[in-house]
Formats: sequence, structure tokens, C-alpha cells
Amino acid sequence: MTDFIGFSPKAFKFLEELTDNQTRIWFSEHRSEYEEFVREPMKHFTDALSESLAKKDVPLWGDPKKSLFRINRDARFSKAKHPYNMHASGLFTRTGDKHSPGVLYFRLDPLGSRCAAGYLQPEAHNLKKLRQGILDNPKAWLSLEKSLKRKGYELDYSNTLARIPRGFNDVPLEVERAIKLKGWIVRKQLPRSTICSKELTKEVTDFAKDMLPLLSFGWHALAKFSE
Repeated sequence: MTDFIGFSPKAFKFLEELTDNQTRIWFSEHRSEYEEFVREPMKHFTDALSESLAKKDVPLWGDPKKSLFRINRDARFSKAKHPYNMHASGLFTRTGDKHSPGVLYFRLDPLGSRCAAGYLQPEAHNLKKLRQGILDNPKAWLSLEKSLKRKGYELDYSNTLARIPRGFNDVPLEVERAIKLKGWIVRKQLPRSTICSKELTKEVTDFAKDMLPLLSFGWHALAKFSE
């Protein structure tokens, strides 16, 4: 069993200082702090969470070498040209590959750490299948949303189309808004007191367990409409 006692407050201190010192010289001088307080603990957390998810029969896991995002940013296509991310994050999927659809996301961030789950910005062919899944069984979808709300969660409806997407006709009124979604995502904020405690692994595992019906609904749709 891999135990994880939480991140050190020094992880936040490093990321806050990095925010104010976006230069390669500064980062080079403080790389050892990044490795000790951010990168290595993220790897340790990835192993601990993967074990915890497996014990709860949640089919998601992460690879410390492949599932974590790099601190270096690819700023080629971004207006913001700072070279380093000011947070640390990783994805947990059914395959351990970041590109596998249906994810659990974790983010260590001085401005607000969180976990999230669902289908964020899915590729067009997968998004079509997810929408078909809703249309194929609208009652199941509505039941799923109600179940999430009973547990205190809500889907993010901030990223939707203005109109019903092409190719979708006779959409029931009660799921029109869901069909317009560009992705399915639920977020949970994580206070620093949790991030820096041994309760973090359990907290994220419990969230993932709560999100399993949403992920499973999507996996079922992706499999069914690939046939």
C-alpha cells in the first residue's frame, strides 16, 4: 500500500514564487525545490490514488511518468508567453494514457486546487457519440443528472452551443440543453487543509466513485455508437 500524507505547504510557496518569477534562470536556480515539493510528491500521489481507486473498483489509474503534465508550457499558440505553468496537474484514465476519453483530473494550484471528472473538450467524433448517448436514453441521462445533484454536484453548463448541433433532430425538450454541451465536466474544489493532509487521497477517491456513473454513461455511448 502506498501511503500519501499530503503535499507540503512548501509546494504552494514554490508555485506562488514561480508565478512571480517566470524566468528560466530563476527556475534553474530553484529546480531542486520543484522536484522535492511538487514533482516527486505528485508522482507519489499518483501511485497512492491509483491504488485507492482500484480498491474502490473505480477503473481509473495514472502513471507517474505519463499521466502528469509538464511544468514547461508550450506557448507557441498562446497569447500568454510565460514559460512555466503556475500549477501542477495530472489525469487518471482507464488506460493510464492522458488521451483516453473519460478522465479524473487533479490540480495543485495556489489559486484554488481542485479535482474534476468527465469529458472535457472531447474530439468531435467522440462528442457526437456522447450526444447520441443522451438522445438514445434521455430518461437515463436525466436520472443521472438528478443523482449527481442529490450528491451535491452539477455539470458545468457554461460551454454550450447556441443551437442544437447538426444531425440531431427531434431532440426532447428536457435534454436540449444537454445535447448542446461541448463536453461533460464536474468539478470539486479542494481546500489547502485537505491538500496538505492524509485525507486527500480518500477525498479524491470518493469524488471519483461519485463520478463513476457519469463516466460509465459516456463509455457506454462511445462503445455503442462505435459499432
